[in-house]
Amino acid sequence: MGLMRTAATKGIIPPGMKVSELRSMIIRLTTETMSVLDERFGNEGLEAASEIFRRLGREDAQALKERLSLGGSVKDAMDSWLVLTNIMGAKMHVRWVSETRAEADHSFCPQYESFKKHGKIFCEHACLPYVGAVGEGIGDGVRMELVRPADDESECIKALVFSADD
Repeated sequence: MGLMRTAATKGIIPPGMKVSELRSMIIRLTTETMSVLDERFGNEGLEAASEIFRRLGREDAQALKERLSLGGSVKDAMDSWLVLTNIMGAKMHVRWVSETRAEADHSFCPQYESFKKHGKIFCEHACLPYVGAVGEGIGDGVRMELVRPADDESECIKALVFSADD
């Protein structure tokens, strides 16, 4: 048995390897779940997945707010997106259009790449409901807008916008 295998079976797993393996598993799980729901149930399955991701996003927004002492501003909501982006190993660029609007685009998103590799982009039913619920759950009066949807050529661009009407 190799040294790495022996160490891993004893619970001695380097932190970088843990993170890398967990990311990979979450991405594969999400891609396969979306594929199966789409194949078996069509749009109804994808809408059910959207609701699951929205619920998880709401729960995670509260957890992030508490753990990271986030307030309720657009900046706090965007910071939550940056944290999630870093956790998932994506690269996101933020452009502040004004004090109440920030747009985010990815130069690399492993979930998007997995969807693309498997032949269908499910961002609309997986990622967007989740990150929308996170951003809106953290920011008081903040809503997410889709600036450009993901397609076969590029990842999405989305925005967090504060509205006093919300």
